[in-house]
Amino acid sequence: MVNQDAYRRELSYLTQYAEDDWLGFSVISGSVGGLLGRGASFQEQLTLLLRIVGDLYDAGARAGDLTESTAEPFLPWPLEKTEALTRIASQVEQNSRLPDSGDICWFTVP
Repeated sequence: MVNQDAYRRELSYLTQYAEDDWLGFSVISGSVGGLLGRGASFQEQLTLLLRIVGDLYDAGARAGDLTESTAEPFLPWPLEKTEALTRIASQVEQNSRLPDSGDICWFTVP
């Protein structure tokens, strides 16, 4: 069970991060570990990871890819929240571990 006050603080931090910079999965995965503590199952970790990503979407952040372009360095995925969560879940499950920065996508508030 995740402490809701701790979750809100962590989500606030991650939302601010996404507003200021590119937010990678290592930061989100670290938040998952900190909130759940040791001994959490992979399924518990994935569930919390997806909850965080969903809440980031609700706060205006979007998943996407970094590009080589200086004019458009971030290319948001043309997906709705549910589609993005499905895509992320599928890729995380394929790897059987929480992602690191550079894996799957990045997040930012466009």
